[in-house]
Amino acid sequence: MKSSTSDFLTDVQTVNIVIKQIGPNKSLPAFKRIVERCSRQRVIQVSDNPRRLFHCSFTQTSSYTEFSELQQHRRVFAVIGVAFTNGHGEPDKSIRAFRESTDSEASESEQISSAYNKLKADYPNIICGRCILIGGKDEDFNQVERHERLCFPSLEEAGQLESAVRELMRAIYIVIEMKRVDVSFEKKQEIPCPTLPDESRWQVGVETKSTKSYKKKCLGRYRKQHADYCLLTGLPQLALEAYEGAIESLKSAQDHLWLAAAYDGWASTVCILHAEQMGEINCGAFHRVASMHAMLTIPSIEIKTQNGESLSVSNDSVLSSPQGHKRHHSDEHIRVNSSMSGGSMERNESFGNESGIVSNGSSPSIREEPTKIKASKGLNPLTNFLSDRREKPTKERVMENFKNAIDEFSKFTMAGWLEYETVMRAIMYLILEREYIKLEQFHRDYTGKYLDDANTFMDHRMKAQICLNSAAMYKEIGFLRKQAFYARLSVLFELHVTEGRVRQASDYKTVYPVLFKTLEGYGVDLNEPHDMKNKKLGPVKLQIKSLHEIFTAANRAGHRDAAIRHLCFLLQVYYPHLDSSMTTRLFDDLDNLVKATPTVHQLSQTIVVDDGKIIIPGLQLTRFPLIQTPTVLALQPNLVPTIVPDKSQASIFIYTPFGKKVDNSLLWVTDCPGEVEVTVRNCRETELIVRDLCLIVEGVNFDPVQARLILPPEDEENNSGSTIRLLGVPKEPGDLFITGYSCNIFGLHNECRFVTSNGNSHKPNKIRVKVLPKLARVYLECSLPRAPIDEDNEEPSAEAVVYSGQKFDHTITVVNSSDIPVRYCGVKIWQPIVQGGPPLIRLDDSETHAPEFDGFEISDDLSSFVLEPNGSRELKFHIFGIDPTSTADDLSDEEKVLESVIPLANTSANSETESSDMDLIPFTGRLLTAEFIVRYHSDITSDEGHSFERKCKLPIAVSIIPAVTVSAWHVLPGDSPFSRYIVVDVTNSTEHDAELVYSNARRMYVLPKETCRVPILSPCCSDVTGGAFHQAKQRGSHMMQKMETERLRLILENHVSKHLDIRWAIPALNIEGQVPVGSLLSSVSLLKQLVLPAISLDFYVNGKQYVSEDDVAVGIGQFVTVEVSIISSLAAEYNGLLSLECEQEISHSLGSNDTGNFMLVTGAKKIPFAVDKENKQSASFSVTFIVEGSFRVRPLITPMPGQHALLPEDMFATPVAFSVTTKF
Repeated sequence: MKSSTSDFLTDVQTVNIVIKQIGPNKSLPAFKRIVERCSRQRVIQVSDNPRRLFHCSFTQTSSYTEFSELQQHRRVFAVIGVAFTNGHGEPDKSIRAFRESTDSEASESEQISSAYNKLKADYPNIICGRCILIGGKDEDFNQVERHERLCFPSLEEAGQLESAVRELMRAIYIVIEMKRVDVSFEKKQEIPCPTLPDESRWQVGVETKSTKSYKKKCLGRYRKQHADYCLLTGLPQLALEAYEGAIESLKSAQDHLWLAAAYDGWASTVCILHAEQMGEINCGAFHRVASMHAMLTIPSIEIKTQNGESLSVSNDSVLSSPQGHKRHHSDEHIRVNSSMSGGSMERNESFGNESGIVSNGSSPSIREEPTKIKASKGLNPLTNFLSDRREKPTKERVMENFKNAIDEFSKFTMAGWLEYETVMRAIMYLILEREYIKLEQFHRDYTGKYLDDANTFMDHRMKAQICLNSAAMYKEIGFLRKQAFYARLSVLFELHVTEGRVRQASDYKTVYPVLFKTLEGYGVDLNEPHDMKNKKLGPVKLQIKSLHEIFTAANRAGHRDAAIRHLCFLLQVYYPHLDSSMTTRLFDDLDNLVKATPTVHQLSQTIVVDDGKIIIPGLQLTRFPLIQTPTVLALQPNLVPTIVPDKSQASIFIYTPFGKKVDNSLLWVTDCPGEVEVTVRNCRETELIVRDLCLIVEGVNFDPVQARLILPPEDEENNSGSTIRLLGVPKEPGDLFITGYSCNIFGLHNECRFVTSNGNSHKPNKIRVKVLPKLARVYLECSLPRAPIDEDNEEPSAEAVVYSGQKFDHTITVVNSSDIPVRYCGVKIWQPIVQGGPPLIRLDDSETHAPEFDGFEISDDLSSFVLEPNGSRELKFHIFGIDPTSTADDLSDEEKVLESVIPLANTSANSETESSDMDLIPFTGRLLTAEFIVRYHSDITSDEGHSFERKCKLPIAVSIIPAVTVSAWHVLPGDSPFSRYIVVDVTNSTEHDAELVYSNARRMYVLPKETCRVPILSPCCSDVTGGAFHQAKQRGSHMMQKMETERLRLILENHVSKHLDIRWAIPALNIEGQVPVGSLLSSVSLLKQLVLPAISLDFYVNGKQYVSEDDVAVGIGQFVTVEVSIISSLAAEYNGLLSLECEQEISHSLGSNDTGNFMLVTGAKKIPFAVDKENKQSASFSVTFIVEGSFRVRPLITPMPGQHALLPEDMFATPVAFSVTTKF
């Protein structure tokens, strides 16, 4: 078995030593170790000046030994038998019966001795031999020569094994060296002619031994052998000269076969010198024919060395060069001279990595490295050596001699393999010269004939080996596509079936490693991420064909797991490039393989195939199905925790943007189910069933929930995929990393990692989730019936139906369902904001805060308490039906404010339209939603002192049915200057009669769908001055204005709500309630009129007090007496001028127009007055109208000099409405 192209060169200078197991007991592992230890001693240094290296090869067979006279490197010079005794090996089954019938110890020694003698008899031309006995005693094996016995108690105690091997190599060297120095053939007149076995069969004619031609033939053959001995003993320079002499003699004698060998030897010697000078002899993957035959039946051995490389050994194969293990057992220590050439040292490293080079029986030190000679890497470096020769070898001459050798070998059919090895040595030379174009042409011209069907000398196995050698050669020079082509071609020859023979699984086991190694040549890397999006695949059709061939070979070889892995890789990467028929066939093959497999195939596990030591990495089958965009979802709203920092520790506040903040973005809780949302898509045209789909996590103990999916086939309407949620329950706190998912697809266990794509790069996507300790869990129960409000809301909900103005009492229970105490539980209510009147839901006044909660933030909570494990707390609350008849847009309060009821008349003393920006109305609607919100802290704290807060909610849907509601309002003067009548229009929205009770048992009946007017007397509020609202608008910001206005409104609301009490009852329905007046109490424009004004004005028309909004009918030119009574609430006297102003109402939409010239006043138009808190004053005006229409007459007060001007809020007066007609 060749290991590289350099082996074809180094073979010609290497001595063969055959090593085999003998005896009845076998131990393959121990034999491997012995072979490895012997192989480390394959090179020894036999001379210092000149420096000479002696090379040996420890093999288990030797090929073409019949040509050992022609080429001495084919000769077996020594044999080594390895035997195990006394339980150090397992008995051979073939001789077990014989051992049972005889004495075990005697038969064992006899069998070992007989086997060793037979081994030596198989190679009669050997120089010497050795018998290594493990576990035997020296005196038990007297039949073996004493100097040939090497007995060791055990393999571990065989410390002198290496020294004995080196002694054997020295003995071989001495014999060969003696033959080298014997040049007596040059002087003898008659010398015997070296011949090959059966040479007379292929010779033409009869040779005359007395002729000069015969003498030259004999002399040339001896010179050829002498050159071989020079090369074997480490003297390539002398060998080169000897080969030249042999070529001259053999050429004259026309001895073509030996001449071919001489040409080959000369050119090979030049190549060896060149390779050592360049330092380019290395180890590869070439094999010899005989070794491939043996590889079919004998399992190979892989020996790991210290530098990480491996030595491949098989029972009938040539041992390749081992690497590593630089320490050797030796009893001799001599420092190796630093004069060793760099080229030869490089060559030594390729054969053993400083292994066993000895000088006069010594081993070199590991630390001592020879000085390397820098050799020229040019295209013609031959001039760097042989400088003392008169005729320097050139590239042309070297190639010419190689071609001459090939031509001479081609004349002999039986030397076909020798011819091929010469071709490979010429190729090695072209590789050294970097002549890759010439190499490719030379290789095509000279190796093609060996693969021709007309070549019957070489069988299909030899042709397969030739293809493997070509593949390895192309791999060395980096032509990977050609390497893959020749490797596949070798498989074609190897699987050639002769008549009467059927392909066996062993045939496919032989070719499977070869096919597997072709993937690199076609650009297929099994270790790359298998998401091939935006990746150039290369020759797709060729890659698909190559992968399918590998799948077929693995399947027929019985490597079922490897076949499944190759088939899944083909579907994963190349599915878009497969046609429908091939896809169907591949899925059928996969289904059949899975059914034939007794266990579930694990796609994520690495597969090691013993034949060829093939390692197949794990596969992520992400295409079936496509699962993308993982998103970790927060827990359910009632389970979401929040980390609350500890505020009890006092600290100095220093603002920094880098301050550590508590991250509440993504938190899970122990024993609470978590969800990860993913998008799932089926890219197949048939239905896809996914079983046992669950998450893969790291960090903490996690119980995933397995899911089963049935995905429909992909089509135009279903190409975006479906969104699903994968569940799991963390079982302990800590950092949880969600890395991927696993599933059972096509009967295979598939594990895939989430990745993030950034251009063409793919990086693992680890999603980090912080898992908190187990927390308390609280839920709410209510006396109201349950009702679903939102389909996505899994929290319990309740509903209630009330009439507007009704009030109901209910209870809500807060339950702690866990065994963890709750140290703080606060309750608050989210509901529509009602600015006036009672709210929709209100806790009972008895619910307060516990005193031990001073350290908690309880400002927003209406009630707080503690809960014991599995404890509960009941709370009382009230539901009030607010006014549902009004409607409101979705605009915010700052954008638009609507009043649900409108005033009947403008009661302001100023005709200018007042702004209603500060008017606030309640949230109204027929279906209102409120929520009880309970936030609670578990009695658990983190290491930093933080607490964990949760919230639970109880939504309540309140349906409000309109009953008796307010539709309009009007403020009129009361029975005194310090009181007002609030006239309210009340509408009965039911189908039944309603009874109203107001103002201390006054009653009124309202028909269905009718409206009645209810006057309610209310005193003015003296707590708010008339100009207070004006002063509120002068505040510096809009927010301050709103806050001050709201404060004043609340004061007035508390005052008015005591008198604005209207109750209703519907006897037919047996219901009763209170008219909701929140719309009135929230109206700032109404409440402003109930402030005690600075000046109040009452009108008398023709001596009758004007107390209604009805128009006074007069005719054109008719004089009317209007008397104005002025009342002051000011402590100081106020002086001013009183006059009247008139405005005409054009229409409701267009408003009014100031038309003072349409009204004539006789007498004084301005009357002075002086009023104080104790006295009031009256002033009379005689007026008439000169045009018809609707007019309103208002008083106008002009302050005297020194008096401050009155604001519109400081005066209260009801304008007088006149209807002027032509007839009366």
